[in-house]
Amino acid sequence: MKRSGRRTGWLLAVLLFSCNAMAAAPPAAAGDHSAHAGHEMAGGAERDELGRRLYGMKHQISPEIANELRRKVPLFRNYSDAQIGLSMEMMGPNYEWYLSDPGLKADEGVLILVHGFKNADDRFKRQIESLANIFPLALAPGMSMVMSEHIQLAIDDLEAAGAKTIVVVPVVSTRYNTMLRQWEYIFGLRDEAPYASVPRVHARAKIRFAPPPGDDPHIAEILLDHAHEISTDPSREVVIIAAHGPTFEDDNRKALAELETLARYMREDGDFADVEAITLQDDAPPAIRARNVEKLRGMVEAANAKGLQVLVVTNLIGTRTIQAKLRKDLAGLDYKFNAKGVVAHPNFMKWMGEAIRHELESAEAQAAAVN
Repeated sequence: MKRSGRRTGWLLAVLLFSCNAMAAAPPAAAGDHSAHAGHEMAGGAERDELGRRLYGMKHQISPEIANELRRKVPLFRNYSDAQIGLSMEMMGPNYEWYLSDPGLKADEGVLILVHGFKNADDRFKRQIESLANIFPLALAPGMSMVMSEHIQLAIDDLEAAGAKTIVVVPVVSTRYNTMLRQWEYIFGLRDEAPYASVPRVHARAKIRFAPPPGDDPHIAEILLDHAHEISTDPSREVVIIAAHGPTFEDDNRKALAELETLARYMREDGDFADVEAITLQDDAPPAIRARNVEKLRGMVEAANAKGLQVLVVTNLIGTRTIQAKLRKDLAGLDYKFNAKGVVAHPNFMKWMGEAIRHELESAEAQAAAVN
């Protein structure tokens, strides 16, 4: 079925309805994509039984790539090639997963870039499958530190489905991080790669790059709800937003400003004694991370000294990222922790739907201005 011509307004209305429906009801059961398995829509690379391509492929770390990563990534500065290779494996696979039915054809496609999920997080996959019924949709999980083939495969699949415009949705907490810049480099939006200088992708379709959620009010509502889930007496409780945080200090200052905006929204809309925020800079050298952990522990102890209960929430995307480390960081202290990632909340799909709508409306307006 081909959806083409001047029907973007109708499609956007369906998109908003779909995302609101996802917010109001549990995700539908995962669709059957076995039709993808064992055959190719585009680009070679055989699909597995779930329809994924490149899943489980080992990271190829050449001496040249290892040296480049040592130059660019402070954490890797003193790592051996083997240690860098092990770190890549621990970060999970880079792969492509086309989620729409092979018969769906449309002029607009959606490419979701994501990292921080274990096997793409089943709940998240079920949520975006509703979008995959509207647009040709591909998922490209992975940090893309040493490869970009999975992203090229996703573009190939979307173009094979008829996409002339592709909205790229980077699912990361903030725009102030090196992973987003690596993706931008891969799409030719930056001159220098913050990680390895991997091949850039080629696309016939027009690419629209949506911004990450950052300090969007939808995220503040998510964090407020997550705090209330573990709250018993808000007037006697302090909420701390603990974030992964960027590696570099300039990025970290900007990310902290975003977090402070989220905290301000929560103070305005909530009834807690206070809302504070901190970044761990989890991928920074150990001394920097340790300094932030010490500061976080001090924040908890200071609130306890005032007779206040501490509630820790996080703007991490997934639920199984650094939450276990965070628990170890706070061992022995008196606090409550809601480990949910923001993707577990219905508002996350609202944000994504609005981001896609905005990019498609902007593309349509620009096309109309030219004509």
